[in-house]
Amino acid sequence: MSVEHEHQESIDRRLSGMLKEAGLRAKRAGASSYDVMFTSDLRQWAVNIRLNDAWVMLRTFVMVLPPSAPRRLALLEAALQANAALSLAKFSATEDSSLFIDLEYRDEHLNAETLHNLIGLVVRVGDDNYPKLFRVATGDMTLEALESAFNKKPKKIDPP
Repeated sequence: MSVEHEHQESIDRRLSGMLKEAGLRAKRAGASSYDVMFTSDLRQWAVNIRLNDAWVMLRTFVMVLPPSAPRRLALLEAALQANAALSLAKFSATEDSSLFIDLEYRDEHLNAETLHNLIGLVVRVGDDNYPKLFRVATGDMTLEALESAFNKKPKKIDPP
């Protein structure tokens, strides 16, 4: 067994151990790569967790980008606007027309509790932003118009 292979197995055992210690049921997806499933009120999230020498990387699929150019651009703009309010987790688009949430975190600060919290953050970012992104992607803005009308402040009426 090569030194590199032993090193990779060591990283894999460390990640597997942290997932178990955090109480998460994970399915091995590859070398030092695991998938963890979460079901929220909105949908199911599959978070892929990968670990290397320096970083832990988390990624979850959000949706396929719409084929219509105007909707695609509107969705990407909404994802970029969401990114402006986020610090660790960010939306990203791939060449195969998918929208993901990605998070990278330094391995030197990683333990089971931190890993559990980072996974929770990715899922929370998805839950918080999915409804708006879905409405933008499908072009169904009726609910957004209703929410905007509900949140408007009443106009001041000057006394006669």
